[in-house]
Amino acid sequence: MHEALLLLRGVEADTLRLPAPAQVAARLAPEALPALAHAGGMAADLPDALVTCGIEEAARIVASLGGEVDAQASTVLAFTRHAVLPGRDAVRLYFGLRRLDRLGLADFHDYWLNRHADFGRRLIPPYTYHQLHADPGETTRLARPTGLSASTLDGVVEVHFPDVDALVRQLSREDVAQGALEDERHFIDHARSQFWAYRELAA
Repeated sequence: MHEALLLLRGVEADTLRLPAPAQVAARLAPEALPALAHAGGMAADLPDALVTCGIEEAARIVASLGGEVDAQASTVLAFTRHAVLPGRDAVRLYFGLRRLDRLGLADFHDYWLNRHADFGRRLIPPYTYHQLHADPGETTRLARPTGLSASTLDGVVEVHFPDVDALVRQLSREDVAQGALEDERHFIDHARSQFWAYRELAA
């Protein structure tokens, strides 16, 4: 079943009050996440807020925001969720992925789910690990009613932590920084991907 991810720019995430089951996350300040092997600083096009909702709710949610959002700079992504390690917590690691040019989308998703996910199963517990696999066709169809641009991301990693310290400890582990990162180079174009931490807001 498809879901929608609204990647919103120009919005004060803390002011968003959306009804459940929509989930809202606010981007953490630059000083909140130290430079790590994965991160290398904040991407210029990072969303200010992430809203996860049902496909049928996306247009209504965007319309309810009115002029609060920069529609030209914001995007929408339709995706299928693979909850490798289910759950949710206070801090969301967001990793917006773009694939290497040599890989087709199906090959990218296959490697990510059927090979790379083993690193997550082994290294991420007790935390969560979700893969959001982009559907370009559904994303294009969803862009028009929302008034947002279709995202060019090929997928999104979601990992939840109880706090930023737990996130930093996890990503600083040698087996994560070396083993998992080395495998990512087989299918992820890090230079064109986005990486940051977001704080989950209560509905």
